[in-house]
Amino acid sequence: MNTLNTGNRIGTMLLDHVLMTVIIMVVVMPGVIYDIAQTFGNPNAQPKLMLGNYYLNLFAFPLYFNKDIYLGRSLGKRILKLQLIDIKTGQPANALRCFVRNLTIILWPIEGILALANNERRIGDFIAGTKLVPYNVEEHKGQPNWVFMTIALLASILFVYFTMFYPIELLTRGMERVH
Repeated sequence: MNTLNTGNRIGTMLLDHVLMTVIIMVVVMPGVIYDIAQTFGNPNAQPKLMLGNYYLNLFAFPLYFNKDIYLGRSLGKRILKLQLIDIKTGQPANALRCFVRNLTIILWPIEGILALANNERRIGDFIAGTKLVPYNVEEHKGQPNWVFMTIALLASILFVYFTMFYPIELLTRGMERVH
């Protein structure tokens, strides 16, 4: 099995980031267009704090946290022939481990710098007990766990809501009382 190098590691991080940003934009863009049209169509409309339909955003952002949900392989990892595995079993990382691993995406610049020093594991990998390896179809076969995938998706929606959207709701409610 060939080993990872810094180019593979940084390449997969950048490729995943670009692909997930494009996917999220495709999901959110109809809401953004709708909000812009509504604002320009009504001279009394207040500009939206979060451009884009609230519910589209609530489902788009969790996609990033679950990019590796299917057998530890995101689109970028599939293109670069890489996979996340459970450090203890050597099997594909399950959806819950991948979700926990990706919670550290908010530290993306720091993760990128640390990836220069460690090609197989970033902060999220140490927390989730995973590592990145070259994909080997013989060694890393697995079956998706649909229950874990569902739990990971629901957990990510709740995480996004309570860390991003609920604080904004509280802030905007407070602003409405001032006016």
